[in-house]
Amino acid sequence: MSQTFEEHPAQTQSSFHGRWQEPPRTGNRKFGGGSWSWGRRLVALVLAVAVGYLLYFWEVRRTVVTQGHVLILLKKNGTRSLPGDQIVIPREPKIGTPEHDQWTKQFGDCNGIKEEIYPEGTYFFSPFDYERTVIDISKPKTGAIVPADMVGIVIKKFGNPLDPGQVLADPKRDQRGPLPIVLRPGRYNEYANPYAYEIKQVAPLVIDPGFRGVVTIMAGKPAANPNEYLVGQGEQGTQPIAEPEGFRYVNPFEKRITPISILSQKFAMADKDAITFPSADSFDIRLDGFVEWSIDPQALPLIYVQYGEGNGLIPYLEEKVILPYARSFCRLVGSQYNARDFISGDTKLKFQQEFEQRLQAACRKEGIVVRQALVRNIEPPDAIKQPINEREIAKEQILQFEQQIKVAKSMATLTAQQEMAKQNQAIGQMTADVVGITKKAEQEQDVAVTKAEQDLAVAKLRLQAAQKEADALISRGQAEADVILLNKQAEAEPLRKQINAFGDGETYARYFFYQKVAPSMKSILTTTDGPFADIFKQFAAPPRPTTNPSASPRLTSMGQ
Repeated sequence: MSQTFEEHPAQTQSSFHGRWQEPPRTGNRKFGGGSWSWGRRLVALVLAVAVGYLLYFWEVRRTVVTQGHVLILLKKNGTRSLPGDQIVIPREPKIGTPEHDQWTKQFGDCNGIKEEIYPEGTYFFSPFDYERTVIDISKPKTGAIVPADMVGIVIKKFGNPLDPGQVLADPKRDQRGPLPIVLRPGRYNEYANPYAYEIKQVAPLVIDPGFRGVVTIMAGKPAANPNEYLVGQGEQGTQPIAEPEGFRYVNPFEKRITPISILSQKFAMADKDAITFPSADSFDIRLDGFVEWSIDPQALPLIYVQYGEGNGLIPYLEEKVILPYARSFCRLVGSQYNARDFISGDTKLKFQQEFEQRLQAACRKEGIVVRQALVRNIEPPDAIKQPINEREIAKEQILQFEQQIKVAKSMATLTAQQEMAKQNQAIGQMTADVVGITKKAEQEQDVAVTKAEQDLAVAKLRLQAAQKEADALISRGQAEADVILLNKQAEAEPLRKQINAFGDGETYARYFFYQKVAPSMKSILTTTDGPFADIFKQFAAPPRPTTNPSASPRLTSMGQ
């Protein structure tokens, strides 16, 4: 065959394109005749087998799991059945572990329903080896999807049976029964096999405000003191501590929480529950009233065990505790008074106070808080009711008439007071007018005096200003005179020093005269006896001494 392909490469290429061409005839009929006929048949057979297997694999083995569904397999190609009444093959452990080896020995060749499921997708399982079932897990209350307003409780359907008295299954011991888990809202494929598990959907527990939850452990260790009403924490039985208000996910197979109201309750003692008791003088008295009460939260678990019948604790307490105590204390307290005493208000009030105190003390021991016990109506017997009522009516009429007299006196007094008030108002108005005129005159006088004082103050201020202005002028004139004097003294001081240098004023004057005249003289013709000779003679005579040259009149005149 390979030799033929080598000799005819064109034939090989055309075969790949799906077209068969007859090879050219040669002298060798062995390769060109029967050999190629069997080859074509073999290829056609292989293709037919491949197409058939693909059709079988795709149309027979294929299983499509759509959204919200899972695939469950029933194995039927094993050699033996599961032991006992088991029908579910447990989930295969991880390969290579000791648990997987143990599982292979125990369940590897067994027929039954496989625990594991196959979620959405496409799978290929032989119908000869497995029976295939697609199950919808989105159905409400039966599927494996827990809605938002529910919780799921898982019950395992395969495994070892529970021990006597056991409530929850132990996963470590591979037991069947309720599992100690709670499934919150969501999807759980591991528990989607309805042949292996059942998911019970229950509403979550809501303890409203004003309520407390009495906890009863259903699956726990036995109580150490089984004869007590309450057991220890975590023991099987009613717990001593109640749950506060809130939202909780609770497995009802594990524990039960019963919400009980601790709000104030009103028990009406009327109609069939009205109380009848004998008075001290043997008359039957009928009493209508009500008791406002509530349960002590600390004593709630004990009260629930002692008096509870299902969820009817409140009516039971009213019927079995409050009403008997109320009847008893009404008889005890009411027997101290005569029938006619119950018509007056004082006796009724005393009776109510004593009845309330005794009822509160007795109910407190039972864990019940009595907030108030009020008596609305007390009916004495008709034999004494009418005369007593008439007497009370007469007393009321007398009181009414006396009250009317008091009202009339009050009206007269009020009228006199009103007239007196009018008179006082008129006098007050006149007094107010006089006071107003007087006040106005005093105000005008005060204004005039104030204005005069202001004018006087202004005149004084003006006088002071003029005086200050005159003082300023005098000071300014004195200052100017002082300046002039100082200037003249400053001018005279150099002259005085010059005179002191010449000895006296006459000498300085002569010097000053000669100094002014000398430049104008060119020559002098005189005799020794003339007037000009006297001038030169003076220079030859010695100077005359003087005590105060500056005091000379001639000097002072020259200085000026």
